[in-house]
This record gives sequence, C-alpha cells and structure tokens, in this order.
Amino acid sequence: MSGLRNGATNEQERLKRFIEDQALLAKQSVPTSSTPVVMTTPILSDAKRMKILVTGGAGFVGSHLVDRLMTMGHEVIVLDNFFTGLKKNVDHWIHHPNFSLVRHDVTQPILLEVDQIYHLACPASPPHYQYNPVKTIKTSTMGTINMLGLAKRVKARILLASTSEIYGDPTVHPQPETYWGNVNTTGPRACYDEGKRVAETMMYAYKNQNDVDIRIARIFNTF
Repeated sequence: MSGLRNGATNEQERLKRFIEDQALLAKQSVPTSSTPVVMTTPILSDAKRMKILVTGGAGFVGSHLVDRLMTMGHEVIVLDNFFTGLKKNVDHWIHHPNFSLVRHDVTQPILLEVDQIYHLACPASPPHYQYNPVKTIKTSTMGTINMLGLAKRVKARILLASTSEIYGDPTVHPQPETYWGNVNTTGPRACYDEGKRVAETMMYAYKNQNDVDIRIARIFNTF
C-alpha cells in the first residue's frame, strides 16, 4: 500500500511541476545558446492582443521583430522556408503558447486568420538573392501577391519590408522618397531590385483598388 501511495504522490508532484513549467513558459522566453537573454511577455486582454503574421520571421531582421511583438504580448505566427532564415533565431519562443512556427514558402498561398502582416520574406544579401534569381523574383512578386490576397480577405494591415535597392545606382544622396532611382532592369541585382519595385507597386494597387491597409518600409543596411 505504501508503494502505491508513494507512486501516487510522485505522479502528483510531476503533474504539479509540469503545470508550473507550463505557466512559466507562458510568461517568458527560454534561454538558448543563440539568445541567452530571458524576455518576459505580458498577458494582454483579448481586446488588445493581436494575432500577427511575420513572413521571413526566422531571419535577422524578422527574428528581432518577433522578439518585439512577443514582448508586447501579441500572438505571433512565423512563416519561413529557411532558405536564409535560421530556426535557432526563434528557438527561444518555440514553447511559448503565443508563438507558432510554420515552415512554408510564401510563393504558395496559405489560409490564416490574422490581424496584421509583416511581409519580410526575401533573401536580402547579394550572394543569397543572386544564387537563384528566378526564385528571388517569385518571392517578391508571387509572395507579395499571396500576402496581399490574405490581407484583403481577412482585412489585416500589411507592411512590406522594401529596400534601398529600389533606387538602383542612385545619383542623389541621400535619397528622398520622391526620388525614382537610377535602375538597371537586366543587371545582376535586378532580380532583387525590380522584384521589390513591383512589390511596392502591388501594395499601392491593392490599396487603391481594394482599400487594403498598407505600409511600406524601405530598409537600408542593417547590422
């Protein structure tokens, strides 16, 4: 009988520890070798907590954005095909109930219910985007079309991470937003430059024709 009681007590203790661990995981990130700093997450009311999609969320810029959104208390869905993104960049959130990681290529449609979309998916460094220029163009064009279609369907605000490369080889320094650029449509960087230019055009087309709530951020060098 004592053996049965001890077994029941041990099971209760394990269950208690499990519940405590789950409660802790719902309040903070897990320290990892890549991200040893523990980040806490507040608990927001249903009215204030948003469900936010971040494409390319396992990349350098995307993973830092994910950290910011998580520490604000929102639910975050990361969509990444890991061509340049790394799972270790978001590993510290894997066990958090507000975080989801989906391996998916944005050139393929996806059905989700979200409140906001941050569209960062696209290789950004020359060695990466020149490795497969056709894929780079598809990511900027088809990927953006798919995200805009999603934003239109669920009435979500969408932000496009554009680039200073849309100015091409600029003759004006610094470049104001009114500057149209000095571009080369067939050069080695064209797959990235022109893809982003088309992506910006599509953003405004969806805004003007379908009243989609859009934002565009032209990101320069980021370290």
